[in-house]
Parts: sequence; C-alpha cells; structure tokens
Amino acid sequence: MTVNNTKLCDDWVVAPDEAAMRAANVNPKTGLATDFLNLFNEYIMLGEMVADGSMPPDVLDDWKPVDYETHFSQSGFAGSEVVLASYRALDCAKRHEFEDINNLLIELILDHQLSDAPSLAQIHDIKVQRDRLSALISGPAALVEAGCKDAQAAIDALFD
Repeated sequence: MTVNNTKLCDDWVVAPDEAAMRAANVNPKTGLATDFLNLFNEYIMLGEMVADGSMPPDVLDDWKPVDYETHFSQSGFAGSEVVLASYRALDCAKRHEFEDINNLLIELILDHQLSDAPSLAQIHDIKVQRDRLSALISGPAALVEAGCKDAQAAIDALFD
C-alpha cells in the first residue's frame, strides 16, 4: 500500500519563538514535536503483544494513519497551535523529508496490519523507521544517546 499525503509547503509562516516552542514540547532546532511519535509507539507496543500471543491480532485494526498536522489539529494538545505553526514554518525540503519518512513508516504499519501473519521482523522494520522519524524530530544526537557510538554513522544511517 502506498501513502502520499505530501502537501504544498507554506514555509513563509514565521516560526514561533524558542520559548513558545519549548513550552509546547517542540524542539527549537528541528521545529518538530516528539508527541507525534506516540501514535507509532502505541502501534509498536500492540504489535509486539500480538506477536507474543498476549493480544489478539484484531487489536491492530483500530490504528489509522494520521499525518502530523491532522494529529495535532485533532489531539486537543495544549500547545497544538505552536506545534502547527512550527511545522508550517519548516523549510520545504526539510518538511518533505519528514513527510517521506513518515509516509514510509505508515506504509510499513499498513502492510503489517494487512499481513496474514504479522511478524516481529515487520515490527523491527517499523521500529527502525520510527527511529529515523524520531531522529528528525529530536535531532541526530538522539541516535547517539540511544546507543549509536559513531555520530557520523548515525547521521548517515538517516539517509540510507
């Protein structure tokens, strides 16, 4: 299944100031909020539980793909206006890179959902892609903190 939800950029929007970004849990260096990852972390947790037999496969059926803007528009998140303004102020190339990685992550999850025999190998691939998305949100240093010993290798891994 292919997902294509790339939107036109409106990077003419002025980014909120750093204090407002920090208050809304937006990384001022990346312009993105880690709260978006919760959507994928929940799926991964459920996928692992299905794989080990502690949950029935149908628990995965409720997960629906949501893009960044929709997620924060509908979330009731207190800082959503700042999160959305920060996202809309991103450089077009950076935003498209984020959307491409996010779309691939969504594709992997949808393929897992449609699989007759969902596997831990698929969950592993989903985690790897989620980590790539996380690195764009948190910055490459997040990969180093997560256990990558070579910072340049961690950065290069984002573009492999």
